[in-house]
Amino acid sequence: MMNTTFSLEVSFGQIAVFGSKMDRPFNDWTQRHVAQGFAWRPGSVSFRSLLEAGTHSVEMIVTKRIGELSTDTVRAVEVPFAVPESGEVEIASISSSVTMKVPPGDYLLRCEFFDGCALGIEAIRLTFAREEEPHFAIVRADNDLTTQGELLKTAQPAPG
Repeated sequence: MMNTTFSLEVSFGQIAVFGSKMDRPFNDWTQRHVAQGFAWRPGSVSFRSLLEAGTHSVEMIVTKRIGELSTDTVRAVEVPFAVPESGEVEIASISSSVTMKVPPGDYLLRCEFFDGCALGIEAIRLTFAREEEPHFAIVRADNDLTTQGELLKTAQPAPG
């Protein structure tokens, strides 16, 4: 198991996870993507953050099993994620990024957002679970997400 925490300056209300060698890694958001809280395509996923901008504490965990949601989780989304052979994964927003090493392979990626007012800082947890069955799910929704209907499981690269 790997566990690390770092700060990330979030901008434009999103945090993205992608293979660091990917061309045009950010996703183009449609209204449906905004409503469901994420935009996904193979190798890249963007999650809609609780706040439009600001410094966030990001905890990243690489493990075998996903575990239970924290009672403090406000929003949680799960998506399939394939870590490239290089093992280099970038966690980024438009204004800043951090490159991390993750063992290559297929994962279930869970993104959890926590209430910054309760914690004193905006916080995000990214969990890469190796032995879980990759799937798409809104595990916990806050009032800003619409969970009706089928999830949109495709996105296009943001214009370059």
